[in-house]
Amino acid sequence: MVRSDNTKAARTIAGLTAITLITGVCLMFFHGCAGQNGADRIKDGSVTELESLSLRLSGMRLTEEYEMTADGSETTLSYYTVSYASGKDERILEKSVTLDTRSVIDALNGFGFIRWDGFSGRHPKGVLDGVMFSLEAVVNGGQKLRAEGSANFPKRFGEFRSWLSDSLKGAETEPSS
Repeated sequence: MVRSDNTKAARTIAGLTAITLITGVCLMFFHGCAGQNGADRIKDGSVTELESLSLRLSGMRLTEEYEMTADGSETTLSYYTVSYASGKDERILEKSVTLDTRSVIDALNGFGFIRWDGFSGRHPKGVLDGVMFSLEAVVNGGQKLRAEGSANFPKRFGEFRSWLSDSLKGAETEPSS
């Protein structure tokens, strides 16, 4: 009788262990496949080609948008402010400048831009205010890069913002309509 009970217990433990292992493997597999950008997630390498980039920064009082569109050897960088008027968002082009695409790609690689793909910076506990960001880019022949956060940013993001701002210095201010 004791031998039979021990055999049943051993089988139960073996069965539970097998179920746990299978569940763990399945979770690891599905977690890897269902990441932020799924199969499109850029894992390694660098930016070799830029098609477009869009960055939206939202705070309590101001929303800003930066857009880049590459056309061969030239990339247009545009800066917009967004204000709320007449019940809807109004997007106002403030500045625009044309940059050398190769220089833009070199700058992005210098910031480790590719590693930002899939970044999701949760709002830190205890922080009552802050800036939210949403970043989307199309690089390397159509690969989509996405990152977002709230008062939490990828490494070197502050330098990237400064670079955007510096790139617009000296650009002509767009006339108000």
